[in-house]
Amino acid sequence: MTAKSLLPLLMATIVSTALAQSPVDWQPLLDQQNLVLRQVVRTLQLTRGGLIGAEETDACFDWYLNNQTAINEVYYKDYNDCKNTATAAKTLLSKQSALEREDLLDDGHSLCSALGACESISDSLEFFQCYNKMSSNNSPQLLNITVTSERIADKLTISYRAINDTERVCTTEARVKNVNDLSISRTNLNNCLNGDWNPPRGARKL
Repeated sequence: MTAKSLLPLLMATIVSTALAQSPVDWQPLLDQQNLVLRQVVRTLQLTRGGLIGAEETDACFDWYLNNQTAINEVYYKDYNDCKNTATAAKTLLSKQSALEREDLLDDGHSLCSALGACESISDSLEFFQCYNKMSSNNSPQLLNITVTSERIADKLTISYRAINDTERVCTTEARVKNVNDLSISRTNLNNCLNGDWNPPRGARKL
């Protein structure tokens, strides 16, 4: 097997951090992966004859490491933008429903206070009469609490689901772009090591 035919096989062994469900600290992995690949390619050059010289090989890997770092930096930013946008949207919903929440809390405290007034009554008959009266007097308030809380909960459930769906689409698109960009980067490295492509000078970012 020639050195040239081994290069695609070597590229296939690279672990892609884009397959993770969320960004990770990929730089140590990239550094280690590039060190190992660089050593393997140099060994192939010595034993089977290199397609390009050692200086050109180093230039290929220098570009590759910089390019993958840049790609993953973009992914990290895009992924966190998706998360931050979703968090901000949920925070806004909480602020928008704050007044309704306060109204429900006031009604709840009022109802509890009315029923709590019966607790000090020791006579059983008077106690149950008190509870019956307070419950009857505050039944419209209790119904309002039930209806209002259900309505708001349903509205927030729908809104949260839409936010989560949008976040999921956003992070998926970021991962797909990351995988595609890393694949192009690996192809360029392979072509560079084959002597078919030269990295742009001074190119460190996308």
